[in-house]
Amino acid sequence: MLLSLALLFGACGKKAVDKMAEPVDEGGPRLKLGNVTFVGNTAFSEKELRSKMTSESGKRYDEYNFEQDTRKIIYMYRKKGYLDAKFINTEKYFRSERQELDCILTIEEGNIRKIGQLRFSGNQILSDSLLLSLLKVKTGDPLNLPAINQTSSGIVALYAERGHIYTAVNDTVMETEDPYTSDILFSITEGTQVRLGEIRIEGNKKVRDRVIEREFTLKPGEIFMPSKVYYNQQRVYALGLFTEAKFEMEGMEEKRDTVDLRMVVKEDKTNWVGFNFGFETPDRVQGGLEWGSDNIFGNLQKLTLKSEASYGLQRNAQSRMHAYTNNYYLDYLEPYFLSTSYKASGSVYYKRERQESSFWQQLSRIGGEAKIGKSLAKFLQAYIGYKYEFLEETQNTTSDVFLTASFDSRDDMFNPHKGVNSSFRVDNAGSVLGGSNDYRRSSGDISMFHGIGRGLVVAWRVRAAGIYTYGRNGPVPIQERLKLGGGMNLRGYKTDEITTDTTSITNMLVNGNFELRIPIYWMFGAAVFVDAGNVWSGFGDVKWSQYQGGTGLGLRFITPVGPIRVDYAVKTEETVDFKEGLFYINLGHAF
Repeated sequence: MLLSLALLFGACGKKAVDKMAEPVDEGGPRLKLGNVTFVGNTAFSEKELRSKMTSESGKRYDEYNFEQDTRKIIYMYRKKGYLDAKFINTEKYFRSERQELDCILTIEEGNIRKIGQLRFSGNQILSDSLLLSLLKVKTGDPLNLPAINQTSSGIVALYAERGHIYTAVNDTVMETEDPYTSDILFSITEGTQVRLGEIRIEGNKKVRDRVIEREFTLKPGEIFMPSKVYYNQQRVYALGLFTEAKFEMEGMEEKRDTVDLRMVVKEDKTNWVGFNFGFETPDRVQGGLEWGSDNIFGNLQKLTLKSEASYGLQRNAQSRMHAYTNNYYLDYLEPYFLSTSYKASGSVYYKRERQESSFWQQLSRIGGEAKIGKSLAKFLQAYIGYKYEFLEETQNTTSDVFLTASFDSRDDMFNPHKGVNSSFRVDNAGSVLGGSNDYRRSSGDISMFHGIGRGLVVAWRVRAAGIYTYGRNGPVPIQERLKLGGGMNLRGYKTDEITTDTTSITNMLVNGNFELRIPIYWMFGAAVFVDAGNVWSGFGDVKWSQYQGGTGLGLRFITPVGPIRVDYAVKTEETVDFKEGLFYINLGHAF
């Protein structure tokens, strides 16, 4: 294989001629680079040549960096087939009044060389026609030596994916009768086909072997494929239980026809503590604390304990009561239910609240749900579940069966720059399931994220929900009524400020959000956003003219678990009053 990088060091032809108006004053200001002019260039513009230079006019002149810049320019020519390109003269003029050095670089480009025939020798497994169809370089292309070297590496990779991991390829540039055309000969030594031997696991203490083995799609005796080995390594690391997970290969140095694999892991801490906080003007504070274990029984089971609370510091003027919520959760996940590919989870909770949206009634709910499902595709999951809930104040019970599906292709769940996140859920409560409430409910949402360059991200979300009662029920149960408003869905409004009357047998909610997320400096960012939506008493009452809206600006401090977010928003009514806006402080994006 050709060592084309050596071409970087053959840049200059003749010795540079330095023409100095007067000696440089070493005791004065530091010498700066003045104007840089190129002479003799036709294949590339001056702008293209300067783009390869790190030396800048007006900045301190560094002889070594300047020489490196000229080598990079010559390397750019070589990549385009100008193998004889060189600088034939360098003139430097010192301007003492400005302590600047002007440079005139004269280049001799030479003629472009092109690729003639592409030939192969030593190949038995892969035919010439197949190799030619897969090569990135073609006859007639500029003679780009780095690209030819990469092509040789690509041929090695093709053979490796067929188990021939010891294949060697040597590329040779061969002269032809045409001085500006060269043939390329790829000499291939295919080597023997390699198979997998033993697969062992080392380094795990708390995590059971079977947890790691379940992620393997490799089997002893099959053909060794580097891409498949890497894929299995990534699957093990994606478990989230290890700081390091890598395969070590035994037998490759000896070029054995059977290679053993050792999966070496370093276990991470599986227990964790988290918190969240928030504030909403004029007086609502909120916070939360959670503890979890991602491997509680050594078999990837997850257990989470979580508490959330919010409190209105001021009494309501009419009710003389404080708004508050207190929620407690215990969640459990079994990722391989009964040693199958199905996931099963269970949750119990206690929720207690007093809100203006529920007419200051205290609502205390205790309940639980269980669901089972599996991944249907790379980003798609579906579940079926059951929920039972008891409302202490009215002694009402809810018995509900539901179906849910989710799709998540975000590149980062905390700070996404691209991808889609969506979910859909259908509930049926009561009837043959028993309980006090008969209703049907459906909800769905979709969020999309688009990186548009320079760190800018356009994010938008649309969500909708509907509920109606049937059978024994009259109005929608108070704990199931749809609500809108607050820092997570409709900024400019208080939490759950928008709802419907208590006599309605149907509710309909539509909500949309748009954000432009802007990086500022280091970990700081900003956002411009527009939110809209409303809640109606009936499906037929939905009207575009009745949407409520909010808009505003936000600041972000980016952390690995999402941004610390400060938003200021105003209602977009007929007359916008910027003094009547609300502040929201939260951990994490609104969506």
